[in-house]
Amino acid sequence: MYYTLGLTEVPFELEANQIIYIQGRDEEGVESLIMKNYHTIKYNFERQGYDFCYIPYLKRELDRYEILHYNVPYAKSSTMSLFGDDNFVLNYMVNRERRGEIPPSLLFYIPNYKDDTIPDAVNYLRGITINKSSFDGDNGLDKVLKDIIIDIEEKRIPIIHRSDVSESMSLAEDHPIEADDDFDIESKLLMREIEERIEKLKQKGVKWSVIKRMVSNYKEELSPLVITRNYKIVLPKYHIEVQMTPLPKAVFLLFLKHPEGIKFSYLPDFRDELLEIYKKVKGPFYNESSARQSIWAVTDPLNNSINEKCSRIREAFVSQFDDHLARYYYVDGKWGEAKKISLPRNMVIWEE
Repeated sequence: MYYTLGLTEVPFELEANQIIYIQGRDEEGVESLIMKNYHTIKYNFERQGYDFCYIPYLKRELDRYEILHYNVPYAKSSTMSLFGDDNFVLNYMVNRERRGEIPPSLLFYIPNYKDDTIPDAVNYLRGITINKSSFDGDNGLDKVLKDIIIDIEEKRIPIIHRSDVSESMSLAEDHPIEADDDFDIESKLLMREIEERIEKLKQKGVKWSVIKRMVSNYKEELSPLVITRNYKIVLPKYHIEVQMTPLPKAVFLLFLKHPEGIKFSYLPDFRDELLEIYKKVKGPFYNESSARQSIWAVTDPLNNSINEKCSRIREAFVSQFDDHLARYYYVDGKWGEAKKISLPRNMVIWEE
């Protein structure tokens, strides 16, 4: 059976390629069948470009310390309280008095859809009911999944996947290439690599906004940033030391010393200062000749070296904890504007 679900004031972003399972009213055996076949269901949806979100499984995975620590690094697992309601999506129904009528279902978002029978809805989800008979026979589950994919493709406008990187590259062709032009491109390319490496710490297809709704005592907390005497980068509240190779670390420290930010076109003015920082970071391994060559390259506005270093800085933080917090610590900024680290400087401690 198919139905349309109207939602209003949804506090998280609905994803066009996400399929969410909700238990709804209790029907014996359905929940255990979903759990038993979770990996098969997820794999079949992924083959067609869709992500399967199963809240009980997500909660079980979140209960593992490393996943909670990645998303909420300032809290211990024992202090976190997850919502007990696996059907919290239904709390945002337009007709909430009918919440108890919703059966076990698979839901998917329908962009640009309008249902005049639900005039107050801001977002619409297509619901497909699931029961024990859906899993009967050798091909029962496969048939259900195939029917769902067909229904999704028929009921909504096809998703158009467009590469932001390719679009940025085409725009950059209209003017001489400078380091600032490639700043976002380099970041996006590297972030694709980073996301693959940290995927094991996250439930694929579930945004931080969803996780945040499930952590009932969530309150975003930034950690002070400590630069030790031997130039280690430590976030004491998160119990994390951020590792970087010497040159990206020197670039990071340069930007940290300049809260007003630095335009890439002005980098040559900071060569001497960066060289001194790099010399301290390298310590006994400092080599004057190779150091000057590296610093010259990274401060050349027509050289891509600064983009690579800024991307490595970003990688160092995002590989440790989620970007909703990491963005305060790495170098960022819009095209043509000064790049800066946004962490308030009263939270930066330089050990003497």
